[in-house]
Amino acid sequence: MIQGTRGVEPARGSDPVVNLDSKIVLVTGANRGIGHALVDRFLAAGATCVATARSEADAERLAAQLSPFGERALAERVDIADEGQVRGLRNRVRERLRRVDVLVNNAGVLLDEDRRTSAELLPLHLVRRTLETNLLGTIAMCTAFAPLIPEHGRIINLSSTMGQLEDGLEPAYAAYAVSKAALNAYTSSLAAALRRRNILVDAMHPGWVKTAMGGSGARLAPEAATETALFLATREGGETGRFWYEKRIIPW
Repeated sequence: MIQGTRGVEPARGSDPVVNLDSKIVLVTGANRGIGHALVDRFLAAGATCVATARSEADAERLAAQLSPFGERALAERVDIADEGQVRGLRNRVRERLRRVDVLVNNAGVLLDEDRRTSAELLPLHLVRRTLETNLLGTIAMCTAFAPLIPEHGRIINLSSTMGQLEDGLEPAYAAYAVSKAALNAYTSSLAAALRRRNILVDAMHPGWVKTAMGGSGARLAPEAATETALFLATREGGETGRFWYEKRIIPW
């Protein structure tokens, strides 16, 4: 989420009109940035959205923002690094909606200390804190919600080319980069496990986006990052367990 993709030109063209009426989409980290833009995009396409935020205050603000959509938009509090909270969210969603057609694991962290630390000086506490959200939290969400995803459902993991091994990782942002490389590996493994249920599982790089994480110098608005997510949520079946950018497969 910090940098543009190496060696990949953006795809051109726009999506056709997409109708997601009757579909239920869950987006984590939806109170700002890419997550908020994703919820807006899925709601505009007709989906019912469960949008999560980590803190109670953020969840309350999110609920107020989504109130015009009535029962089509639910705001929930969950810290995905807390397994108990993840199980509680699953139970509430199962009771109210019964299923989730598309799970978008967007929530993630890039800690300030990571911005100032190089790989050769990387403290373990920084790696642990980053992995708890970016990797373990996503695994917790997938483990909890996979049983609620019906055949032909989708799981989309927000990753980054900072974890791309093709040309070697960069020395900076090391904890974040390692977490995204590990997330990509998990995505591939989960895709193989869920193939028998015809559930597509993919990772995507949103580009360098103007968010609290990406910074004001980024080149893309959060809305631009929604194109690939919408594509992955609605594309015809086929390849699964791949890494995507601008609706194209890129190397791991």
